[in-house]
Amino acid sequence: MSAEWQGLLDPNERIIWQGAPAPRPKIEWENPFHPLFFQFFTGFSVFWMVIALLGGGLIWTFGLLFVAVGVYNLILIHFWKRFMRQNTFCTLTNKRAFIATQLSCGGRMLDSDPLGPDTKISCIEDAQPSIHLATRTSNTTNGTTTIPIGFDDIADGRDVYGLIRHVQDGTA
Repeated sequence: MSAEWQGLLDPNERIIWQGAPAPRPKIEWENPFHPLFFQFFTGFSVFWMVIALLGGGLIWTFGLLFVAVGVYNLILIHFWKRFMRQNTFCTLTNKRAFIATQLSCGGRMLDSDPLGPDTKISCIEDAQPSIHLATRTSNTTNGTTTIPIGFDDIADGRDVYGLIRHVQDGTA
């Protein structure tokens, strides 16, 4: 066991797989309505800023916030999520799944989810499969949103899915 895992793993826990998401660019919109809404949102914000600018004064600068939100949700979200994938590392042990993220500001995040016979797992087939091991709920202004947690966009997804099944039945 390497020094970076000292104190994180249980005495009888061992690493059986490590990997990282593919850093490929991809469309990150959650639904087809998302880009349509933010095109209108951004366009209206620019229109409002132009009208406010013609009126004189600095009130037009208030629209910069709305333009920034629109541009982020139309374009920058794809780059941000790719950046996060490039800095995420996945580890599977004979007991848990770890997801680690190294942030550019020097911070680190480490999540672990136990794997047992009752853990519901799903494999989403794609060019780079994703395996979801858990969900987290997030409260929003419109209610709650369920966020899948797991190994996203990994090259050897089917093999890892098989390893997780072995962990679940105690043969790993």
